[in-house]
Amino acid sequence: MTTIDLVSADAHILEPPDIWQNWLPSKYQDRAPVLVKDSEGGDAWQFASSGEPDPIGLTATPGMPWDQFRWKGVTYDDARAGCYDGEARLEDMAIDGVDAEVLFPPQRTISHWLGDEDDDVVRVGVEAYNNFLFDEFCAPDRARLVGAAQIPSTGIDDAVDFLRKAKARGFKTVVISNWPAGGDSLGGGDDPFWAAAADEAIPVCIHISVISRQARMRARQAAERAGGRALYASGGASNAGAKAAASLSGVFSTVPSTIGQLIFTGVFERFPSLHISMIETGVGWLPHFLEQMDDRFWRNRSWTNLPIARPPSEYWFENMSATFVRDDNGIRNRHEVGVANIMWSTDYPHHGNDWPRSRKVINETMAAVPQEEKRSITCDNARRIFGLD
Repeated sequence: MTTIDLVSADAHILEPPDIWQNWLPSKYQDRAPVLVKDSEGGDAWQFASSGEPDPIGLTATPGMPWDQFRWKGVTYDDARAGCYDGEARLEDMAIDGVDAEVLFPPQRTISHWLGDEDDDVVRVGVEAYNNFLFDEFCAPDRARLVGAAQIPSTGIDDAVDFLRKAKARGFKTVVISNWPAGGDSLGGGDDPFWAAAADEAIPVCIHISVISRQARMRARQAAERAGGRALYASGGASNAGAKAAASLSGVFSTVPSTIGQLIFTGVFERFPSLHISMIETGVGWLPHFLEQMDDRFWRNRSWTNLPIARPPSEYWFENMSATFVRDDNGIRNRHEVGVANIMWSTDYPHHGNDWPRSRKVINETMAAVPQEEKRSITCDNARRIFGLD
């Protein structure tokens, strides 16, 4: 049995070129993302919700110096096999000294399926990805390759059904990309999903954004109306790159609202055993946010009839967690975030990761952290939250 001493609580998969041919039913092949060429001859995926094809460059070549990464012009022949093949991923993890990874789907791939107007297309697309993840990518060692099952966007009944089946199948966690009942905001209709997650004792992950199916449909329709120019707009490659880079800051405009809705609407008051983990959000900003939530609670509790009995920060400490890739400020302020609420991650194979120097970076950034706290952040919290063997 492999000893687990270092866990990346957030890693990703570059879909292999033949994923949809192998896993999507033939009836739906014409609805699958299409592998095409980008403007510089690299491989790219054409999604229904994007105007231009999405190049694989920033998700295919981990380990390159940051100033040598290319967005376009990268092919699957250039990509590390560990990006899309489970056996090869284990080899790359060994090089990096990482014992286990929690694996999340390519976000634009999932958006392609979640934003379709046909319920059946959404279901089969999500199921095809989950099947690939569990039966192909993670199959070489499911104790070390820990897949997060994607939940579809087809309403509360499907959300609950997919969650329960994922747990029965052996998944350790699920990831939602929209509120389970399908609304633009969190509501009482989502409660059956939280109840099922608590009942199954399976943590729920949110990878940065919660975007409704309707919003994804609107984006798709806008791309169609614009004739394939909606995602990056006009203005040339430099403008496109600038917009793509700027989108990385979206965490700071979306995640506080997500956490606030979960806490202030009483989700954890009603389901005290539920755990929700915010993935790839960083943690250094959280002390200020927790302080401000508590301040709003104390100032407004007498007239707002809030459905929570305690300050919001207490629900954070008891029911939530977050991952970071590199966050020096978060490490310095770890006690205000909650040492038990922080999980380190690589984000492999995305271009912001530190492969194959993860242990070196950990030792540098956590040099002043006591060993017990360091182990909690880099291993034990993930093992506890995700129930790793």
